[in-house]
Amino acid sequence: MKHKHKLWKYGAVALLLSSVAQPALAEDTVTFDRLANPEAENWLHVFGNYEGWRYSALDEINRDTVAGLRFAFAVPLSMQGGLGGNLQSAPLADDGFIYTVDMTNAVVKIDAGSGTSGTQLWRVETTPPEQQGRLQGPALWGDNVYSVTRFGTVLGIARDSGEVLWEQSYVEPGEFFDASPVALDDSLIIGQAIGDAGTRGYVIAVDPVEGAEQWRTYMVPGPGEPGHETWPQDNDSWMTGGGGVWISPTYDPDTNLIFVGTGNPSPAWDAEFRPGDNLYTASTVVLNGDTGEIVWYFQYTPNDAHEHDEVSPHLLFDVPVNGEMRSALGHLSRTGYYYTFDRNTGEFLGAVPHQTNIDWTAGIDPKTGKPVEYDPDAPLQRYALNPERSETPVSMCGGGFITGTWPPAYDPERQRVFNTSPDTSCLTTLVDWDFNQSVEQRFGAQGLGGPILGAEAGGWRLAAIDATTGEIAASADLPDDIESRSGTLTTAGGLVFLGNSVGALMAYDADTLDLLWSTNVGAQMLSPPFSYAVNGKQYIAIQTGGAPNPFGFFGAPVGPNSSGLIVFTL
Repeated sequence: MKHKHKLWKYGAVALLLSSVAQPALAEDTVTFDRLANPEAENWLHVFGNYEGWRYSALDEINRDTVAGLRFAFAVPLSMQGGLGGNLQSAPLADDGFIYTVDMTNAVVKIDAGSGTSGTQLWRVETTPPEQQGRLQGPALWGDNVYSVTRFGTVLGIARDSGEVLWEQSYVEPGEFFDASPVALDDSLIIGQAIGDAGTRGYVIAVDPVEGAEQWRTYMVPGPGEPGHETWPQDNDSWMTGGGGVWISPTYDPDTNLIFVGTGNPSPAWDAEFRPGDNLYTASTVVLNGDTGEIVWYFQYTPNDAHEHDEVSPHLLFDVPVNGEMRSALGHLSRTGYYYTFDRNTGEFLGAVPHQTNIDWTAGIDPKTGKPVEYDPDAPLQRYALNPERSETPVSMCGGGFITGTWPPAYDPERQRVFNTSPDTSCLTTLVDWDFNQSVEQRFGAQGLGGPILGAEAGGWRLAAIDATTGEIAASADLPDDIESRSGTLTTAGGLVFLGNSVGALMAYDADTLDLLWSTNVGAQMLSPPFSYAVNGKQYIAIQTGGAPNPFGFFGAPVGPNSSGLIVFTL
């Protein structure tokens, strides 16, 4: 039965309010030009811009003034939600209005124009309770706001009224969406995430006017498609091959290239089940924005058995590398290394460790970018440490969950990438698969691709990576080693903002990584901070709520589960 969307407007019920003041600000149509050149006072993208920077050009709040940052207002949001209430929504801001997704996956519009309070203008319930789960925010295009649901539906909503204009499902049973849509000139780009459950990841382009699918590109190629030969030809493991797209792509409007990070092959820990390189899993995949055609790709761990989702957002910037100005791509990889590529050609430019105690490989080949153990002629790769089909646990460090869906940030003035992660992390795995099992048994009874017996992490830190060399330029241990998976925000005021799992919002000096300001709001933070301005006044905001790690890794402390939007200003 089709879910009926509920539209709730503040002031729409006479018993609540007898009248509702009209918004004092008017919103301009969100054109492609605005999306390609976002204004400093607005936050029009999940990452702030197409290139993934999470950088605000506002500087009223800076190193000299941040000590005066104070609470401005809060907007309570729903506290219900699926998957442990794992709220990762990245709100958007346009002309004093904020758009977000709450813990029930409802889309919410907030009038924040006064600077002293936030009023919910409308709220659209998009999914029934049994289909709720984590999501990472809406997208703006034209005069509409777009959101995806966990179970594969896209909704186009009129942003002035909250009316649902169209609704379309694009998935097969067992598939779902997780990341924010990315709005291009005449399409929405959306990825299918749950490769671990025995599906194939893919990227689709959707017409934002009526919802028609424009193209679809699978991250695990089928028969007759380039790359299919890297999967076994004597079984159908490609059909359950993984390669989920968990995070929003970045985009270069000058070249019309879409930069996608793909998840691990599936089953995650059993490379013997799927001998071959298993393209295009654990990879950066670059697509033509008009057709979805693969322009270039790079696979970090061929025949991966280490759960190397390459889901950290791809950063696009122009910097000198080895003395030559490059159109570069920077990527924090789950291999434990920070990689640099030429984003137009895919040329590998370097890889530098960003974790300590990496032992799953002896290193990265400086010419190819592949692990030094990689043998292109071998169907089964043997890295320094590998899970085997046996009852013997294997502990591997420098892989797994060292960096994930929480976004890094890039400061163009300092040419630095900022990221939070454990200094090192190790996963203990056990693989004991039965070739005779059905797909349902393999991906149901045994979980998402193989059991993880345990995980441990070193202390959490904030790292500043020199984008020109890939080297860590500075690092700072986070207070009390508390997990920070909110992602980071950099600003023209020389600050780096981040939140942690016990409710602390913090501001660091972007040069020295000294902690300059901190406050505890009493609620967990998994959503990334963002900045916007109204009438020339700058605000820092973050959404709260959700369990810091619903899968239980690393034993991170769990703070209160209150959900809301918290806003600060001078």
